[in-house]
Amino acid sequence: MRFPALIFLCVLLIPLEGIASAWNVVMHGNRRHVPIEDVARFYKLGTPVKGEKEFRIESPGRSIRGKLGTREVFINNVKYILCFPIVKKGGSILISAMDVTKILEPVLRPGKIKNAGPVRTVVLDAGHGGHDSGATGRRGMEKEAALDVVLRAKRLLEAQGYTVRLTRSRDVFVPLEQRAAYANRFPDAIFVSVHFNKSSKGTASGIETFALAPRGVPSMDEQNFSYSDLKQHPGHARDPENIALATALHSSMLRKMRLYDRGIKRARFAVIRNIRIPGVLLEGGFMNHPLDSQLIASSSFRDSFAKAILEGVNRYSSAISGRSATSSPAPSAVATATDATSVPDIRREFSPIRMSTTLNEAVQRASETFKKEIETNGN
Repeated sequence: MRFPALIFLCVLLIPLEGIASAWNVVMHGNRRHVPIEDVARFYKLGTPVKGEKEFRIESPGRSIRGKLGTREVFINNVKYILCFPIVKKGGSILISAMDVTKILEPVLRPGKIKNAGPVRTVVLDAGHGGHDSGATGRRGMEKEAALDVVLRAKRLLEAQGYTVRLTRSRDVFVPLEQRAAYANRFPDAIFVSVHFNKSSKGTASGIETFALAPRGVPSMDEQNFSYSDLKQHPGHARDPENIALATALHSSMLRKMRLYDRGIKRARFAVIRNIRIPGVLLEGGFMNHPLDSQLIASSSFRDSFAKAILEGVNRYSSAISGRSATSSPAPSAVATATDATSVPDIRREFSPIRMSTTLNEAVQRASETFKKEIETNGN
């Protein structure tokens, strides 16, 4: 069945399984939202505690907290950048339906992700290489540090029985398109791209993890849609696995590397948008920050990064199978699936011809194109 493509822009993306639950769908800004009370009830969390500009939901071993007007939410104290801001309407604090299905559901119940196969192969991608040095600092270059981490992670992963493939194993330049094409040769794999960061003033610090931005979601800190946000990419077929993998790896990095949490974010980098397997891009600190650069230059820190990758892969494998990771600490962000309740169906009919004229013009143009396409095909 072919759905109107605007569903991918302003409302819930995926057709959801199971019996529809009694979610209170609230339209706000031409986008569907649900009250945080519904989130708490469905995921069997405690009663939300609401302040003037923030909320918190807690149950034993799990918590969600966020602040009105921002796209930041903390799940078990790990930061995520939401698809859309948390809003308030009529006294209710609302979270977008997109964020329920694209972040909360796969993070809180990864064992319910459909078609998530066992991980046998890990494709490790050392960023940059050759003439492309990547980020640089007084203590070294990104391309060297990334390759060192990848080689260390390769040894650790292989020792635990994983097959490991590398997009590069030496100081050579590999185009981004070739990296993605190489990863796609291994259908039972996951993809982990290793990078380090650089800021314009040298003051930024910390680690961050990028998963592919779902279709119809602005990348990173952008507030408005662009035409590229509407395109369907191969990586979108793995949206649930992508965020579950990002969660497992990012939370492991926080424990092992002990740097500031810059959050799990969304972007459309070529290496994660063009792969057909679950994949993420990791940023392990800033090459030009005084503390970060000192750590990155140390072999012990790079070893910790490699161990975080191993732990994250193990935790992801356990999470999608519905098991607890026996060799890892209790999950700080990845919860195994223990709730047999079906995923909520919070879709709602929404016609592209009733879109607000205040939305980005690119979205308007795409809406008309999709409308004509639907009328032409008759579905």
